[in-house]
Amino acid sequence: MTKSLTGRTLSFVLREVIGEILYFPVWWYSDGLRLTWRRTVRQWWGMVDRLGLRFLIINIGKPMYADYSRSGRIISFFFRLLLIGWSLAVLTVWSGVIVFLFLLWLLVPVVAVGMLIRQLIPA
Repeated sequence: MTKSLTGRTLSFVLREVIGEILYFPVWWYSDGLRLTWRRTVRQWWGMVDRLGLRFLIINIGKPMYADYSRSGRIISFFFRLLLIGWSLAVLTVWSGVIVFLFLLWLLVPVVAVGMLIRQLIPA
C-alpha cells in the first residue's frame, strides 16, 4: 500500500513543523542560551575596548602629551583617574542594560507560554 504524494508530503510537513515547535524550547535554553551569552560577553568586551579602559589603566602613571614635568604628571594622573571613573560609570550602566536584556531573553518564552495558557484557560 502506497500513500499518495500529497499524503506523504502533508505527513512530512506536519511532522517537521510539530518537531520544530517541540524542539524550540530545547534549543532556546541550550544552544540559543550559549550563543546569546557569548554575544553578551562579546558586547561587554567590545564596550571595554571602545572606552579604552584597559589602555587608561595601563598608562595611568605615564604623562600625557610627553609632558614630563611634575605638574604634567600630576595633571595627567588625575585626568586619567577622572576618565577611568567616567568609563567605569558608563560600563556599569551598559552592563546593567545587557544583563537586563539577557534576562529578558530568558523570560520571553515563559511569559509567552503563560499568556497563551491564560488565554486558553479562562479563570
